[in-house]
This record gives sequence, structure tokens and C-alpha cells, in this order.
Amino acid sequence: MESLSDEILVEKSRAGNQQAFAVLLERHTDYCYSIVYRMVNVKAEAEDIVQDALVTVWQKIRSFDSQKAKFTTWLYSIATRMAIDALRKRKNQVDVHSVAIISEDHNGFTQLCNNELEESVRQATSSLTELQKAVFVLREIEEMEVVEVSYITGLSAKQIKDNLYVARKKVRQQLEKIMSV
Repeated sequence: MESLSDEILVEKSRAGNQQAFAVLLERHTDYCYSIVYRMVNVKAEAEDIVQDALVTVWQKIRSFDSQKAKFTTWLYSIATRMAIDALRKRKNQVDVHSVAIISEDHNGFTQLCNNELEESVRQATSSLTELQKAVFVLREIEEMEVVEVSYITGLSAKQIKDNLYVARKKVRQQLEKIMSV
């Protein structure tokens, strides 16, 4: 079943085949988590959002229209919208980040630099609105095309470009502040 295309697996899933759906999840859950985590910056919250998104996808798989979007785009749109909702709910709460422990099987200095860079980007994106952060993560970090970002966020190409312009400007300003300290 692992050798089947996403399209075939989706069709089997639509017919109620849980094994086909499990293969889809195995293929796409990690990337989905990556997107959500970069938006919410809290591991447990990202895991919960992805879990809820996967349940929603299973519940709505029969209504998925492969003529409108790829399965992955549809999945990421559900997860991204749930992440945006979570960000809106906790807008006034303090953002707590867990500290990464450097593992012995990685170059310690390289991992430390990567962790510091990741933390700097996290801090820099904390001032963005939910939509600016979603657009920034999807375009700049995940390198998705505007068409896919549009489908995921529900924004027009112009709205994406406008949000991205403001997000880049804010992130640049924040990174300059962080790096000058």
C-alpha cells in the first residue's frame, strides 16, 4: 500500500479504508507538524493541533475535492487554520518556549547555532499577526507557492503579498534588534 500514489490512497480512504488513510498520515504528518509548530512555537500545542486536524481530515475525507487542490494542500489548510485559531485564542498569553538539549549525535556547535537562529526567528515572528505569521511561515520557511498559500489561508494573491511585505519588514526589524544586542 505504501507504493500507491496519494490520489489512490485518498480514493481508498474516501471509501473508508483506514489502512490507506494511515499511509497518508505516515507520509504527511511530520511536514504538517513542522508547519504548525513554526506557527505556534509550542511543541505540545502543535501536536494537539495536528492531531485535531488529522481527525477533521478523516471526518471530512469524503468531501475532499481533488479537482480543487492536492490532498496535502487541503490537509495543510485545515491544520494552518486551526493554528491560526489557536494563536487568536492565546493572543494575550505569554509564549513559552522549551529549551532544546544538544544531543551527542549532532555537532554541538552547529546545533547550538541552529537553535539560536531558530529562537531568533521565533522571537522576530512573535510580533506578527496570525495571518502575517501564517503567510510568512508558508512562503518564507516552507517555501510554498502563492497559489498554495492562497488555498491554505483563504487569502487572495494580493493579500498574501501585502501580508508578506509587512511580515518581512517586521521580522527584519526584529532580527536587527536581536542581532545588535
